[in-house]
Amino acid sequence: MSFSRDDPSTWGVFRPLIIAHDVGRSRDRSTAVVGGNSPFEPRLIGIKECKELPQGLYGSPRASALATVDRGYGCNALIVADLSNDASYAEVLYETFGPRVIGLQISRYGDGMSFERRPVKRGAIPVYTIGRSYLLEMFQAQMQSDQVRMVDGPDSRRAYEQLAALETEMRDSGIVYSCPPGQHDDLGISCAMLAWAAQHPHLEYWLRTAHAGRKVRRPRQAPSPSAWT
Repeated sequence: MSFSRDDPSTWGVFRPLIIAHDVGRSRDRSTAVVGGNSPFEPRLIGIKECKELPQGLYGSPRASALATVDRGYGCNALIVADLSNDASYAEVLYETFGPRVIGLQISRYGDGMSFERRPVKRGAIPVYTIGRSYLLEMFQAQMQSDQVRMVDGPDSRRAYEQLAALETEMRDSGIVYSCPPGQHDDLGISCAMLAWAAQHPHLEYWLRTAHAGRKVRRPRQAPSPSAWT
């Protein structure tokens, strides 16, 4: 398949590969949206797969479903996870993916630059705070400036439709985006999370931390008897 700038499925690799994971509540589905930066144009973001995980998964089973997607891409992706509704899930994610995990706390305010290091059993996860409206408007700006490409398919179209269907309300604090009754925005939010991570100033630091955590120390070999003769 020849390379096409407009079709992320032809890019071969992403630099880096990112999986955005929106964590659904009881009535929502969690997600795994896969993509990253183009290998030829670092400012171009590609979204290759938008996937809703099975409903009703929590904790370890949910992380296992995400790990199945990760294995399909060589277990080499940064995992950007929404921890807004389930702080304890950070433990499970770190146990499954190690230092590849980047947390996101989606709230009313925040520009996605400040973070806290949230302790987990065997380390810590950086958790960034970002306003929901700020996140969505950033993604909208990236789309309008022609920085984002999405593979055409029913799931990516559903993600786009979710974003297009969001209702807006002007308040003193700014514009608030909400889902119409009975609808969801899980895939759309995940696409915005991926695009946020792909262009974040701390991206290189995340990659260094992830790769350092994957290094395996070789066991020392016992001296050969011939070394003493």
